[in-house]
Amino acid sequence: MSQPPAPRVSAPPPISAYRALTPKPTFQQRMKTVSAIEEALGTNWLPKIGIIMTVIGFALLGIYELGALGALGKVGISYFASAVLLGGGIFLEKNERYRLLGRTSIGGGWALLFFSTFGIYHVEAMRVLPVNAGSLTLDCGLMLVVAVAMALHTLRYRSQFVTGLAFLLGYTTVALSQDTVYSLSAGVFLAIGLVSIVLKMGWFELEVFGILSSYLNHLYWLYRILGIDGAHGPHFKEYRASLVLLFIYWLTFRISYIARNIKTDFEEHISTLAALLNVLLLLGVMKFQSVQPELAYLALLVVGTFEFSLAQLPITKRRRQAFVVLSVVGAALMLAAVPFHYSGNNVAILWLVGAEAFLAAGIIAKEVVFRHLGLLTGLLVGLHLLGIDFRHLLNLRLANEDPALAAGVLFSLCAVVFYINSLGVGSRWKDLLDGSSGRPLLTIHSYLGAFAAASAAWALFSHDWTALAFGAIMLVLAALGRVLESPNLQVQYALLGLLTFYRAMVVNLHLESPEHTHVRLRLLTFPILGAAFYLTARLAALCDEPEQRTIRGLFAAAGSGFFALLIWFEAPELWQPLAFMVFAVALSEAARALRYHALAWHAHLLTGLAVFTALTADPGAIRVWHTIPVRSFSALPVVVGGYWLAKRLGTSDERHLKLARVAYTWAGTGIMVWVLQEALRAPWIAVGWIVFAVVLALSTRWIRYQQLAWQANVVGLCALARALFYNYELEQKFWGPISLRIFTISLVAAGLYFLSQKAAPKERYARVIAFLHSFAATGLLALLAWYEAPNGWLAPLWAAFALVLAIVDQRFELEELPWQSHALAGLTLLRSITVNLYVTATWHGISVRLLSLAIVAVIFYALSRLIRMPDEWRKRDIHHVYSWAASTIGGLLLWYELQSQPTGIAVAWGAFGLVLFEYGLLRKITQFRYQAYVALIASFTRIFFANLTAGEPGEFWGPRMYTILPLVLIFFFVYAQLPQKEENTVRDRRLHFDTLLAYLGTATILALFYFQFPIEWVVTSWAAVVFALLGAARLLDRPLFLHQGLLLTVGVLARGMAHNLFGAGYFGEGDWQGRYFVLSSAAAILLASLFFAFRLRGRYSNPQNVNRWIRPLAVIASRPEQVVFFAPIILVTFMLALKMRSGMVTVSWGMEGVVIFVLGLATRERSFRLTGIGILLLCVAKVFALDVWGLQTRDRYITVIIVGVVVSFVSFLWATYKDAIRQFL
Repeated sequence: MSQPPAPRVSAPPPISAYRALTPKPTFQQRMKTVSAIEEALGTNWLPKIGIIMTVIGFALLGIYELGALGALGKVGISYFASAVLLGGGIFLEKNERYRLLGRTSIGGGWALLFFSTFGIYHVEAMRVLPVNAGSLTLDCGLMLVVAVAMALHTLRYRSQFVTGLAFLLGYTTVALSQDTVYSLSAGVFLAIGLVSIVLKMGWFELEVFGILSSYLNHLYWLYRILGIDGAHGPHFKEYRASLVLLFIYWLTFRISYIARNIKTDFEEHISTLAALLNVLLLLGVMKFQSVQPELAYLALLVVGTFEFSLAQLPITKRRRQAFVVLSVVGAALMLAAVPFHYSGNNVAILWLVGAEAFLAAGIIAKEVVFRHLGLLTGLLVGLHLLGIDFRHLLNLRLANEDPALAAGVLFSLCAVVFYINSLGVGSRWKDLLDGSSGRPLLTIHSYLGAFAAASAAWALFSHDWTALAFGAIMLVLAALGRVLESPNLQVQYALLGLLTFYRAMVVNLHLESPEHTHVRLRLLTFPILGAAFYLTARLAALCDEPEQRTIRGLFAAAGSGFFALLIWFEAPELWQPLAFMVFAVALSEAARALRYHALAWHAHLLTGLAVFTALTADPGAIRVWHTIPVRSFSALPVVVGGYWLAKRLGTSDERHLKLARVAYTWAGTGIMVWVLQEALRAPWIAVGWIVFAVVLALSTRWIRYQQLAWQANVVGLCALARALFYNYELEQKFWGPISLRIFTISLVAAGLYFLSQKAAPKERYARVIAFLHSFAATGLLALLAWYEAPNGWLAPLWAAFALVLAIVDQRFELEELPWQSHALAGLTLLRSITVNLYVTATWHGISVRLLSLAIVAVIFYALSRLIRMPDEWRKRDIHHVYSWAASTIGGLLLWYELQSQPTGIAVAWGAFGLVLFEYGLLRKITQFRYQAYVALIASFTRIFFANLTAGEPGEFWGPRMYTILPLVLIFFFVYAQLPQKEENTVRDRRLHFDTLLAYLGTATILALFYFQFPIEWVVTSWAAVVFALLGAARLLDRPLFLHQGLLLTVGVLARGMAHNLFGAGYFGEGDWQGRYFVLSSAAAILLASLFFAFRLRGRYSNPQNVNRWIRPLAVIASRPEQVVFFAPIILVTFMLALKMRSGMVTVSWGMEGVVIFVLGLATRERSFRLTGIGILLLCVAKVFALDVWGLQTRDRYITVIIVGVVVSFVSFLWATYKDAIRQFL
């Protein structure tokens, strides 16, 4: 007798106090992981894939081919194959080595046996039974016998998957023979048997699939009878029998749910899912077959009653979750029956009564489930109010503003009940309702009461009086919240306050009325609302905490806002600044008297409004007095009020008071700047501002207030901005040859130079102020030169200015002057590159471009020696940025001067780079060598644009050859020289310039081969270069050539794929697929390179301090035979895909995979074996993704059978040589 399954125990994962960093896996651990994957593929996946494909292949063979054998012969072959698989699997399963392969064969044998039994009636090509009801019943019975035998046989292995598969196949056989309702009785027996196994073995997951199968089988039978739309009224004769079967299904699975023993939380969750699926699928199928939809409420009521009654059984109450689930489901169904019966009526009051009944019953019986059901039913009432009743009220309000008495009564009643539940019941029976979910539900009731109260006010009041009603409710809730100290009530009256404010803004503000006109209701309601908000602010704070002070401040701000809006809409335009300032001063004095300093912030905002109205009043400046706009005088009360508030602000916080004084004095200065702008003429505004800034700077000598100095700096910057955006456009003369532009810009620059020395608020800011204003003055003069000097000579003029500043700095050592020289030099370089290079004018027969750039280059070389820099910067060669600029200009001059000889530019740059390199090597100047490297790189780049395409096609010796070969010699010559001067070229080698030059030489050769040989033979020529590079790495012991060889191997692969196979070359012929001999020769040369690759394996050890991004490449370089092997293999694989007939591509790949796997076994290379396995897996994926759907009938089953046999053969090899392979691993 079999033992019951061991209980499954769910234990929580261990929790550590501190999260420890997971160490990275070592190389050995990673290799073990790869080995585990390889072993899993060989011992686990390949047997399964091979057997499955073999079974599918024989199934296709029986369906499509061998018609000469007849149906009996095909059935015999199918049964024979299934017997061989089943018998062979049973035999192999006894041997530990072949156990997995044997069990896989057993599964495949049973599957093929089931298919064979299915085919003797249902497959046309295999049918041996006559077509009648008896044969169909016999065949279904045989399939059921096979499924049961399979389940009994596989159950000995205690496999839930295999047993579940057997039952699902049984359900399928039942579904195939569903001609009458009585044939569904087999499904009932299957359900009972499934429940028995589930209760015995504890396989509760299996029951979920059983429930789905039972109901979906029944639904499929109904679909065959009724169609896609179901019954929908018309009666059918099997209705009552179908209803009985559905009840038996539901009762069977419900008994299973109640009677089971739960050991873990996971099992309880799965059981809950099964319970919900049971009732939901029952109701869904009953809905599909319903013949009287108007009686659906009776079904809901009956099922709900049964569910609720079953929940009250003692056996159910053993499990808390089962009791709760069934109780909630039953109550929900019973409640849902009401709207089904009373459709079209308002059921909110009925639900409200039910909620109170449940709540009262829960309090009396002290049953938490009933109390929760009552509170949840109340939530349903709230949802009904939100979704239906409020929507009706909204439609009424959108139509008119007449009072809605019925809606008002409904919402008022609900508000009273909800607040009684929350405040009355929640306080009286606090111990019963303070559970994990009771108190949150009461809180929700409280919020629903607030919503209902607001809706009632909206329904019962209209127009301007609605806001007053909202305000009254807000005051009542504030009083209750203050008495009960309830934070939830505080949130509610805060929301109501927000709603009141919104209503007042939308309705009571009367925006439709003309500006600055008196509206009686606005004058009446706004002061009342403001007072209500001030009183609510007095009641708001429950304690002296920051968040409570914030709530009080918001209500007080709303009250001030109402009075401010009243001033905005009622006061005349030019009197608004005065009114706002008077109100601000009044609030400040009230803050001092009441010691409520939040009102001081209101004074700040009102002062801002005063400033705004002063600046925006009379925007067209229509009212003037002696050409001065009258609105300038309206700003004077703002200035006076600002200084008054700076002196007597209602706050005791010193920091607040200090900041406020700063703000008000800055406001005065800003308004004065605005007054100057209004009073002065346009050309003299910048001059007036700079004079005002100088006056402010001088006043700091008598008034020791730092903000005056800061204001002087800001006004100076304003003058700078005004001069930049306006004064440069002035063309009229001022006095003699001096234009108004020169005079005004010079005055502003002089003022800025003065401010750079006299406008520092503190000594620590003197450096910043000097830099700021000095740079501004220099910038003004430089921009003045832009407007006054001709185009061609602007760059030399700026360069000379920079040189003068550098010379002055050498004498006086002013810290800001070198930076100005750098900025002017940068502008000069930019001007030279963007303008002077394209100047074609001449001066006395000499090119202006040549003269101007020569002057600039000379000045730059002088600046590299004269410019004053810190010693640390000179040690880092930062001063050589000027020599770099000069060399750049020289290189560009070569470009423009040699435009008539395009092929000579690359040679000239190469020679120029060689000269720079030799000079830098001789004088030990690193920067000159770096400039030489840049020139050499530029020469290499240039050949791709001119030299490689020069000459005639097919010409061996021509401009292409004799202009590129010197560059190759230069590259390798410089590369050969670098290692010989170790004391001078340490930085060069650290930056790998020697490697770069060697790569440039090799790349130049490859580019030359690309254009020198026929286009299809480029891949072969590059493969020959790979052979030469690996040989050079072996003979010269240079790892650099090994790296180049590996990279070029990848290039050969890319070239062969992109051009020779898929014809993507630029000069190719579209879809040309390449000749066989070309790719074969390239692959042969690469495979011949393995001779050197195996001897270079592991020769160059990986340094320990190598960059983590370079470490993978170093690992690849330590195993070069991998890259050299896989490149030709990939080429050959794709060549087979393109050359073989479409029906034999997968077969050829399978043979290739077997050969590679055997080769991996012979050479003891894991990567080769994995490649063979990977190709086999690719064949499997191709079979199921493409071949099964796209090949002809014969090719289809041949491919599937051969691939399956090949995969099975590889898995057999793995099982046979498993010990030897583990030794290799």
